[in-house]
Amino acid sequence: MAAVAVLAACALAVASAQALATQTTQTAPAAPVAPVAPVSFEPLIRRLVESGRPEAAVRALFARPEMAFDPEPMSTKLTELYMSKYGLKLVTDIQTRLAELGYHPWPTDGRLKRLTKWSIRAWQRECGLPERAVATTELLAALRASTAKAPAGLEFPPIEAPSVYESALTPERLAEAREFLAANRAMLSRVRARYGLPEEVAVGVSAVETRCGRYLGDKPAVASLAGMALARDYSLVSQAFAYERPAPDRTAWLAQTARDRGDWAYRELVALLDYAARLGRDPLSMPGSVYGAIGVSQFMPTSALTLARDGDGDGVADLFNEADALESMGNYLNKAGVGGQTSEAALREALFRYNRSRTYVNTIMAVAAHLRETAGSGAPGQ
Repeated sequence: MAAVAVLAACALAVASAQALATQTTQTAPAAPVAPVAPVSFEPLIRRLVESGRPEAAVRALFARPEMAFDPEPMSTKLTELYMSKYGLKLVTDIQTRLAELGYHPWPTDGRLKRLTKWSIRAWQRECGLPERAVATTELLAALRASTAKAPAGLEFPPIEAPSVYESALTPERLAEAREFLAANRAMLSRVRARYGLPEEVAVGVSAVETRCGRYLGDKPAVASLAGMALARDYSLVSQAFAYERPAPDRTAWLAQTARDRGDWAYRELVALLDYAARLGRDPLSMPGSVYGAIGVSQFMPTSALTLARDGDGDGVADLFNEADALESMGNYLNKAGVGGQTSEAALREALFRYNRSRTYVNTIMAVAAHLRETAGSGAPGQ
């Protein structure tokens, strides 16, 4: 009976939230809505042409349907940076309501980190909802309408965060790493001989970055970078902070940060176009991360231009080719100080210079340790 009551309370909360989201159209006739014109890339096109790029080629690229403006990359980056610096009112309000319902015994700091995500998922799980730890106004409305208290005896996670990315160390992900090592052992040995990068560490990087090449991104990197470059104009993404309503000084900070990040994205966009031309590839055929990293080892385009290396002897340094990606990774990490390190501590510090996250480094080393432990043990993939 208690479970039924909880589900009923959750259902009421979700229904109430949906009603709140649509109440204006339910209580009054909707006014005619003018179609929203697509955001024009013209300022970015002019900037590229003024830098010396052929206008016909630039306009042909941006005329393709895949190049529609997407505010998400810049909105996401600005939200992450703002939340880290100031905290978000929306997250604070979600934390406050979760605490009232008994799901969040920790401080309300306005930051969507591990414990707050756990609280959101715990409430969603109790209500039989899809578990999506995303801070939205719809989630807040549902929480405010909910009367479902946390069940007695709910076990909360420890405050201390895991020291690794646990999602990268599941049996499935470790099996992928073993298979990648077995399939590319000869190439990895050549990379070690040339750059001093241990085979298991190289696989660890590939496993964390792209699941050993299985996941390279959902959309073309050129589209993501172009959208961020255009969104140096903060007005294009300011709607992401509608609930926040930042004070003037914080709005000024957001506008300046958008300009800085947009200019960074422009430099990466130019590098990506140059790299695609070097390969003789259509830029739109190159998937990437939300912030434009490409290939099996996820290089930013500026790094691809200077650090990519040919690993299979065909005269092309293609980061989407496994041999080239591993060769390039060895070169990159060698320059970061990885090559030839004889102690684990020294190797860790070199990896940290490559990516300044201890959790990232710990995860790579955990994958590498697993690969060493299972070598010759008869584990699948060996």
